[in-house]
Amino acid sequence: METNEKDIIRELFLGMPDERLPLNFNEKIMRMIHKEALRRERRNRYWEIFGYTSAVLLMAAVCIFILYRMGVTFEIPDIEPRTWSFPRPDFSVFKSRSFILNLYVGILALFLLIVDSTIRRYIEKKHK
Repeated sequence: METNEKDIIRELFLGMPDERLPLNFNEKIMRMIHKEALRRERRNRYWEIFGYTSAVLLMAAVCIFILYRMGVTFEIPDIEPRTWSFPRPDFSVFKSRSFILNLYVGILALFLLIVDSTIRRYIEKKHK
């Protein structure tokens, strides 16, 4: 039964008239392929930008969370126009060991993110 089906399909294709393709057929196909490639490249670029943005926001959120857990407060003092004076900043947090460790981890994460991006672009260029 399988050979019978193949014969029917073959007969149908043989019965179709041969039509000449338009002269600009290849040009149209290549234009469509180029359009699709540009669309995919643009979509990949948007995902890459989204990834970097979300990574930066995540790192900032982690830093804020760590500072919060360390007891650093971000309170705005009450403002009384008669007695208000500019609050003195407290920089002792920046001298603590945990802050320096967090700073090193953040710098390392940023460095690894940049290296990852560079390697990915190099591999992508090499495959093209």
